[in-house]
Amino acid sequence: MSNSEKQIKGQAKGHNGIIDYEIDVADDKVKDLKILKHSETSGIFNQVIDKLKKSIVDEQSFDVDTISGATVMTKSILDSAKDSTKEEDVHLTPIPKKVVEHQTTRLKTDVVVIGGGEAGLVAGARVLTEGQNVILVEKNGYLGGATILNGSNVTGTGSEVSKKIFGNSGDTPEHLAEDVARESKDSNYPDLTNLMAHNIGSAIDFISDFAGLEYQKAQTQTIEHSIDRQIELPTASSYEFIKKVSKAFEDKGGKVILSARVEQLTFDSKGNLNGLVAESDNETIKIKAKSVVLAAGGHGANAKMRGAESEGIDYYGPMTATGDAYSFNSELKLKTHDLGWYKIYPHGVEVEPGIAKLTTYASKEATDLGSIYVNSKGKRIVNESAPYTDDRDAILEQPDRISYLVMDERTWKAFYDLLVLHDFLPEEIKGFFDNQDKKPVFAKGSLADVAKVAGIDATQLEKTVSDYQGYAEKGRDPEFGRDAKFLHQFEGDTFYVVEQRGRYATTLGGYSVSPANLELLDESDKLVPNYFGAGEVIGGANGHDSMPSMMNTWGISSGYVAGEAASKNADRLNEVGGQEKKIVSLVGTNASKSYNRKLLHSMRDLFDAQTDFEICEIKDIPMFNEDLLESEPQIVKDLAAKIEDADGIVISTPEYDHSVPASLKSAIEWLSSIEHPFTDKPVMIVGTSLGIQGTVRAQTNLRQILDSPGVDAKVMPGSEFMLPQAGNKFDEDNKITDSGSVDFLKSCFNKFLKFIEMDKSLASE
Repeated sequence: MSNSEKQIKGQAKGHNGIIDYEIDVADDKVKDLKILKHSETSGIFNQVIDKLKKSIVDEQSFDVDTISGATVMTKSILDSAKDSTKEEDVHLTPIPKKVVEHQTTRLKTDVVVIGGGEAGLVAGARVLTEGQNVILVEKNGYLGGATILNGSNVTGTGSEVSKKIFGNSGDTPEHLAEDVARESKDSNYPDLTNLMAHNIGSAIDFISDFAGLEYQKAQTQTIEHSIDRQIELPTASSYEFIKKVSKAFEDKGGKVILSARVEQLTFDSKGNLNGLVAESDNETIKIKAKSVVLAAGGHGANAKMRGAESEGIDYYGPMTATGDAYSFNSELKLKTHDLGWYKIYPHGVEVEPGIAKLTTYASKEATDLGSIYVNSKGKRIVNESAPYTDDRDAILEQPDRISYLVMDERTWKAFYDLLVLHDFLPEEIKGFFDNQDKKPVFAKGSLADVAKVAGIDATQLEKTVSDYQGYAEKGRDPEFGRDAKFLHQFEGDTFYVVEQRGRYATTLGGYSVSPANLELLDESDKLVPNYFGAGEVIGGANGHDSMPSMMNTWGISSGYVAGEAASKNADRLNEVGGQEKKIVSLVGTNASKSYNRKLLHSMRDLFDAQTDFEICEIKDIPMFNEDLLESEPQIVKDLAAKIEDADGIVISTPEYDHSVPASLKSAIEWLSSIEHPFTDKPVMIVGTSLGIQGTVRAQTNLRQILDSPGVDAKVMPGSEFMLPQAGNKFDEDNKITDSGSVDFLKSCFNKFLKFIEMDKSLASE
């Protein structure tokens, strides 16, 4: 290693703990950023760290943008790395980031999906296989949504996949639906439950084939299910699902747009949903689509939306689950239900105030091996091998809403292995034991030792354990009736105690949908055309409480159904033809800088949601010359074809010497010689100028020209839009700043759309 080369090690505080990193530097340039250890959620971390590293190396700076959805973590790394290199006397020379002016990107597709979690990806995949084009929009800088924090376990009822795993087990959609109803205490919405139960088999077979997923029998078959039906991926991680499905989605033609937050929905001239507007860094993205699938996730991280049921319960979901959909959907007045329902688990440890990490799989294994739950008084509180809902309710009944899992060394080893498999690092767990004066409670030692650390009544704990040993020896639990097969005596004198707290991430209520095809409903129970829901944002299938594996079951099955319905809807609209009016607008000048060009750009921003609004230039059309008629320029032919195909024409004209510019007059002469595309074509005239009259004479002149023989356009009478003093009427994005002018322009344009409709009606008579 030369004197100019350095390897700088440092630490950053991530969301879940310390991140150890190394920066490779040579000649005062960053060559690489290596992550040595971390305790972040792998599914998120793995997706964002390469993006962050690339930005650092490309810009030779730690003052780069953080990654949306992982802001805390990425900012911590950047700040720490900046300090570490400074301490090592490294002087970076930043490479100026190319200044990108704000731009508007316009896209068209058959289906657009809002949300890149499990449900959104499955919906998008389904659309692709139906032969439609699809764009998926995700507000975070990574895919996975809340799913990325879960295991991959799901039910496979009715699938060929499960048939190979379990054989002819006797499981049926009806059995699955019965289990859902029983465990939710009949709070589920039966029609949605049946939709889920009867589609999960087809959905699992579909997505397995689409993305090459190889499901196997889940390690844990929970008691809530009346039959073995839970399956999972080899890694047991949902990251495997997200990674493989998203890769297949893009490989097969799907388009993913990350870090794009949906701000509003768009509607056509008849008020039907036809797309969305999303905002990204320096970019507004407008997407038009025949169908929209809402898979935006829940609202668990939104403190203002939380109900009383969540009070005092730790949150373990993504901090980006803020319920954005309830903002951008507000105009539609969609029907909602049970927004105060949460999926509360009893198996969690509080890793920071108000924030928990799950221990579900480890806790279940521990109780299978004989561990017990006690409260701070040292007393057992529940049948530890009953459905987790019993444990949950028992914890919530405790004054401090905490229980403690007591186990022996044999059980701890199995518990530990599953913690590490599901998002805990060995170093993280060691830290819990080492810092006994801080949460969470992880204690090891004699019963007296662990009781002291946990704050449990030691005398009562000794008695509880002694009583339990007797129950296990006799094979009978007179306190709670625990099944004898789970009554295993503690071995040895070393005990472990781990806290267990209620935690939630998932919201179980949401928007209401038609159980036929998951089309969204408004407050009057009317279907919202072209709009379909999937996943957590349209809860109800699992009721007020969902069994283990059932949130993934709902995400995959609802995504499958919504994707198919959205695809069929797009097919139907494509068959009946475009519903939008095609408007071709002409910039009435050949000048490179023109306020009339700005005016048309402003009109496109205002009206491209309800129309197909295209801006055409005339600046490259040569001056009209009859000698050239036999060799008509291709640019004239192309423009004539666009005008011929349009439903209406908008011309924005400046005013030169009380008349239209010569270039506009010349262009119309070309378009009324060999080609006659203006004949009987509805036309709207607009204009703007620096003066106070706003092109009044030029517009009068243009009306005369368009009315002349050979042109024969149908110019809309009245409703003349003339914008004076153009110099102070536009912002840097070419939008009109005067609200009164905008309102009048909207009025004029709406009249023009009616003028087009009226003309069509008269023509068809």
